[in-house]
Amino acid sequence: MSRFACASLALLSLAASNAVAGPITVGAGLGVTQDEASSNQDPFSTLSLFGRIALGRSISTELDITKVNTAQGYSARVITGLLVLDLGSNVHWVPQLFAGLGIDRASVGYGDYSGHHFEGGAGLEYRADGGFAIGARFHLGGRSIDSEPAVYPLACCTDLYAPNTLQASQYRSFDLYAGIRF
Repeated sequence: MSRFACASLALLSLAASNAVAGPITVGAGLGVTQDEASSNQDPFSTLSLFGRIALGRSISTELDITKVNTAQGYSARVITGLLVLDLGSNVHWVPQLFAGLGIDRASVGYGDYSGHHFEGGAGLEYRADGGFAIGARFHLGGRSIDSEPAVYPLACCTDLYAPNTLQASQYRSFDLYAGIRF
């Protein structure tokens, strides 16, 4: 786990002890993601920050900013806007459904990739009385590539050509997160 992620989670837990639960939630998460195009590789790790604003008793909007670390040593940035629906009547254990769309950007040694995605999923969040929240979510989505660098590898050197960090395909991801509500 990176120092940034550890420090973020420590600050969130410290701040949550003094927070009063309200309509705004901010937090950080760790996870893994894998797309169909690279299903024979290990999943990529993710770090994310999010902010959520309650629009009503059971509906919220959320903005996620995620860094995806790939096996090739490059990273992609993913920004997703979500609509989150809280299910059930328990104030502490809250099942959730969500759907959203976003943009994807990656910079590799030979150019930049950009794309967009649509996703949906389900999760479970625990909300403590003081405002601390932890949760787990499973995402399913589809990504399209809008632009990529024009690279034409030489026939003699195709094994030196690394695939891009973003693939146009379906993907799945899982993340654990912690946050504070104020």
